[in-house]
Amino acid sequence: MATPSDIRTILIVVDPAQDKPLALDRVLHTAKKAASGSLAPPKLHILLAVDSDNTDTSSENPAVFRNATWFFERIINPLQESGLEYSLEMSWSTDWYGSIISVSEKLTPELIMLPLISRPSGHERIFNESIWRLLRTAQSPVLVVQPESPEERKTILAAINIQSHKPEYQELNDMIISRGQWLAANHGAELHIVNAYSDSLNYPDRSQLANKTQVDTANIHVKSGDPDEVIAGVAKEIGADLVVLGTRKRSSRWRGNTSEKIVTQVASDILAIH
Repeated sequence: MATPSDIRTILIVVDPAQDKPLALDRVLHTAKKAASGSLAPPKLHILLAVDSDNTDTSSENPAVFRNATWFFERIINPLQESGLEYSLEMSWSTDWYGSIISVSEKLTPELIMLPLISRPSGHERIFNESIWRLLRTAQSPVLVVQPESPEERKTILAAINIQSHKPEYQELNDMIISRGQWLAANHGAELHIVNAYSDSLNYPDRSQLANKTQVDTANIHVKSGDPDEVIAGVAKEIGADLVVLGTRKRSSRWRGNTSEKIVTQVASDILAIH
């Protein structure tokens, strides 16, 4: 994975069946704040593709019809006003996941941004299998943009598991910490670290966490409990507007209970790294 400072291209998925291009609005707002910084602005590539698994694509649904006014007001005009370099393409494929992966393989973006409009109710699943598959197989980090999350990046929560001695987990920890540090530095945000544990004999070393992350101990949260409950609880407690977490590819299934439960319990944006 490229280092955060190497972000040159962002793939932004816009579902035209959704009235508001949430992911595009978020990146344009962020770009305005970063315009005066030292980082070169990234190129934006917009993919218009309908998530047919989660959308009523029948002709009775008025949202499947879009006119030129919507297209220019919601997509083209904001892009042109931003002054950023951009490109745009559309996909008519019913394979939403495949469309994103296909474009991603051509572009090799450093970040993929997805919108999330609806919140779960009861036991309703917030994502279908294809989206979970994307989170676990995309070569780039995936940022899930949620409508309830503030546009400003003021408080960032990075979730790690420092107890594991497996090399792949340690590498994932390093990637999460690095991304969290970069985001905090470039947005003028406060970085928090959370580490859950279930066995008191395997209690995470707070001083080790402070040394490893360069975060003040007041912003390090070590709590006992299931990871999803601890992470979601701390995110709500500190008012995190972005949660950075890790996912790992599995051969038997795409969806992971921990990451799924976290996404369904928090209203903040989620950055998934694997």
